[in-house]
Amino acid sequence: MSKQPKGPRVGKTGYGIDDPRTLVELLIAGVLAVAVGIIISAYTASSSPREADAALIGGPGVGFLILVVAAALYWSSKLGKLREMTKLVNSLPWGGDEVVLDLGCGRGLATIMTAKKLEKGYSVGEDTWPKSRVSGNDPLSVLANASRENVGERVIAVRAQATQLPFVDKSFDVIVSGVAIHHLVPRRQREGLFAEMTRVLKDGGRVGILDAGNGNEYSALLQDMGMRDVEMHRLRFSSFPPFHMVLARKPYSE
Repeated sequence: MSKQPKGPRVGKTGYGIDDPRTLVELLIAGVLAVAVGIIISAYTASSSPREADAALIGGPGVGFLILVVAAALYWSSKLGKLREMTKLVNSLPWGGDEVVLDLGCGRGLATIMTAKKLEKGYSVGEDTWPKSRVSGNDPLSVLANASRENVGERVIAVRAQATQLPFVDKSFDVIVSGVAIHHLVPRRQREGLFAEMTRVLKDGGRVGILDAGNGNEYSALLQDMGMRDVEMHRLRFSSFPPFHMVLARKPYSE
């Protein structure tokens, strides 16, 4: 029989799991710690009862703690990030006609949340879509999620480096980024990334960043770029590790 031609590739819906490799490694480490503790205890029960008891407590105890961390990371990816990004988007003022840039958009969570605030504007999701950062990371997943949420006509996916954005100066009214900046560039290159953000943001435009920590660093960089009304909020209870939310406004040129 002849093979049927493949149809066009379709993106997956949903927003994936952050750092999937780390999560798998933690799960494996947790299970191994429990298993090693039990095995050592079984083999030393007769010859060294104290060592056996210590192994039976220590191995499963360490393994349990590792599995708790893995569970917290999974929960944060599936629910915590969604809740905190909702807070960030709702913290920004909206008129409905903004042009939005989502830096490191992944599968489009912030891109689509902002698109839902728009009536005439549109939201651009920028990324290089590395597979290691989010499970199922793919620009087609951005479009699939946008279609599912009925904002497909207001969402665009653009492949680009965050430090070399292919946009003219003052292109965007709002720039957001959700749990991505610490992945996008190493610390020594973040000043360049924030300079690019400032370049493509319109006068009076807003910035909203959600990330795992680093809020003080991002606040200082935004202030160095001349941003005003810089605010940093620690969101400690809905995510692991704790997210920071940073908000800022670009002043009008004098």
